Amino acid sequence: MAPPSPSGTESTALDRIEERLRSLTASMATKDDLKTLTTTIQDTLRAEMAGIRAEVTAHAGRITLQEEATEALTTRVATADTAIARQGTMLLSMRRHLEDLDNRGRRCNIRIRGIPEAEGPPEDVVEILTELFQSILQPTSPQHIEFERAHRTMRPRTLEDGPRDLICCLHSFPVKDTIMRKARERPTWPYRGSQVALYNDLSPITLEARRALRPVTTALRERDITYKWGFPFALLARHQNGWISLRWPEEVPRFMEELGLPAPTVHNWILGTWAPTQRPQRGPVGEEHGPPLFSRPDGAETRLPRKSECRPV
Repeated sequence: MAPPSPSGTESTALDRIEERLRSLTASMATKDDLKTLTTTIQDTLRAEMAGIRAEVTAHAGRITLQEEATEALTTRVATADTAIARQGTMLLSMRRHLEDLDNRGRRCNIRIRGIPEAEGPPEDVVEILTELFQSILQPTSPQHIEFERAHRTMRPRTLEDGPRDLICCLHSFPVKDTIMRKARERPTWPYRGSQVALYNDLSPITLEARRALRPVTTALRERDITYKWGFPFALLARHQNGWISLRWPEEVPRFMEELGLPAPTVHNWILGTWAPTQRPQRGPVGEEHGPPLFSRPDGAETRLPRKSECRPV
């Protein structure tokens, strides 16, 4: 029995499906199309890869140059660091040498604190100091004490700060040493109703270092450890029948450890800023004849030193 023939509606649907299939088949890429597309993609990738390789090569060249420049710069910095460290050592050595020279230039100086300043005419500083020193040295005081120079400190005279210190430079160091040895027997000495203290005249750098080491010296005194100051600058402490020294800020921990003491916090007097504690004295406007005169014991008149002459030689 033969199959039934499709109706008109079914025949139309089949025709549309066949037409759709033929259309899809016609729109599909052929082997040649795929080959052409593959070739195009490969060419594009090759071009892009070539550009990337060129950029990488260029970057590699620049990186090589940067590495060489960095290596050269590192070498230069290392050389500069070595030179700076060497110069720093030289500067510290020069600072220590200048400090020692300054203290040697002041070795005949005595600083006197507490003598009131007279109102009116200029005071006879040499006469005042001669009387003071002779009273300290009694009964072995010499009849004549020779001065190189003597004057008040070169700072403005103010009521708030009290009388300015007197500084004198004696002609003979043994005489100065005798006066200071005798003066150490008492903290102050009476003079014309005032209490007067005598000190060695030291370099401002030395004074700054001693102030910085005050926590160390306080600890030494609390433990009854004998210590003394050395020149060039050093703090010497008695330890096991010998002496140990401290010369630089970084030596404080080692110094205290050897003495069996805790290390205090100490200001670095080498790296810290320093400013002079005394300001220069301003002379009167229009002063043309220099500082006032004072009389020496031999009757000669000598001018007080100018500001540029205040440092002993």
